[in-house]
Amino acid sequence: MISRICIGFAALVALPLSAMAEVALDDLPGGTVWYFHADFERFRTTPAGQELDKWLRWEVYDEIEDELGIDLNKEVNQFTAFSDASNGAAIIIEGPLTKATQEKIMSMVADKESVEELESDGNGYYHVGDDEKSGAQSDPFEPFEDTAYFSFALQNKLLITGTEGYMQELLGNSGKVSGMGSHNGALMVLSANQSLVQAGMHVDGLIDEDDNGDWESNIVRNTEQAALLVADESGMLAIEAQLVSTDPKMAQGIAGIINGLIALQSFSTDIPAEVRDLIANTKVEINDNVLSINTVIDPDLVVSIINN
Repeated sequence: MISRICIGFAALVALPLSAMAEVALDDLPGGTVWYFHADFERFRTTPAGQELDKWLRWEVYDEIEDELGIDLNKEVNQFTAFSDASNGAAIIIEGPLTKATQEKIMSMVADKESVEELESDGNGYYHVGDDEKSGAQSDPFEPFEDTAYFSFALQNKLLITGTEGYMQELLGNSGKVSGMGSHNGALMVLSANQSLVQAGMHVDGLIDEDDNGDWESNIVRNTEQAALLVADESGMLAIEAQLVSTDPKMAQGIAGIINGLIALQSFSTDIPAEVRDLIANTKVEINDNVLSINTVIDPDLVVSIINN
């Protein structure tokens, strides 16, 4: 039940991926396993983001407002989630959440779980779930499974964590994490002047030991981490993905496969002209064991693909 409630929080602002205008390495804890950041304020204000924002309003925001009475377009500016190997997961939702919205969220939680009210250095927060597991570390890929903490104590922020210690740390540091900065094994963080979405993860945590050894599983098994960036670039959506392989030969092999597919598709007469342009604009680069894929795409095309 806890996971469904907290996933519900995330779903309020999820893509069908001081305020953080973007995420930098210093904004993440040293043991980060995955992170996701979406800047909805930039969705509303950048030329490329506005096209996606219109889709979000039609397909997501309006439905949530009809069902819950919460206007995400006015109350949520940024959404940041990450999971630390030691402290578990945290979600930081930033924006001018009204008192009425806070009360609705409290009511949603109270309808499903008993709520315990707590305090740390004058900052109030709430606990829901299993008391016996409240000090346990969350599985980094299954956050808030048994217990969760949340707080509205910081201005224009909703904090959600899987452990009490993490909640107290965030409250004591104005929503920031400590022990930040460069470290061995740090995740890649891709950023741009007009970042819309940033994400990354240590892929080795997704490996299924019982997989059948197929092509896709071999790629995952030989990938250390991956990162994604979506940004506005002169009214177009610039998309960059990077993959760190365990072996430069594996990265070169993947690049060869992608380049081969790009070459084949560019000659197909069945592909619409705008899709062929997208393929033609896709660039694949190799730097030792790091594979980079870059493309620029018309946001109207993205919305068209999503709708179809």
